[in-house]
Amino acid sequence: MKSIVVYYSRPDENYGVGDVEIGNTEFLAKEIIKQTGADEFKIEPKVPYPKNYMDCVNQATEELKNNARPEYLGDVDLKDYDTIYLGYPIWWGDLPMVCYAFLENHDLTGKTIIPFNTHEGSGNSGTYAKLQSKFPAATFKGDGFNMSGHEARTKEGAAKISGWLQTL
Repeated sequence: MKSIVVYYSRPDENYGVGDVEIGNTEFLAKEIIKQTGADEFKIEPKVPYPKNYMDCVNQATEELKNNARPEYLGDVDLKDYDTIYLGYPIWWGDLPMVCYAFLENHDLTGKTIIPFNTHEGSGNSGTYAKLQSKFPAATFKGDGFNMSGHEARTKEGAAKISGWLQTL
């Protein structure tokens, strides 16, 4: 079985951690890659989100309200992958809309999807169930994994990821 970690992670000014060069979700993604040997695809919006946190919040709110599907750079052919670890931050109780743009551009039939996310107090916000209902042709394995963004940046966070991966 071949696996890939597909994720979106935003650097710059992040709630709870300040200005960062690597987004919180990317820390989880890199640790999963390190521990599983999975391939990697980072979803990069064609037009980057604003560096300022509140400006990004405003844009994310508008995208959610308008059910937008922002374009992203590059792509990956998922046909050779059985398992997709799907990572994202929680923005206003949902995935960033650029993640939906990626998912909707791919046939997920028969794929095993293992979601993981970062947040600063909202857990998974029901996104695991939402993904299952939106993509019924895929199989969702486990209960997903969520971690606060500030914890994702620590050694303890890496240990928790390891423990979660062992349950799969």
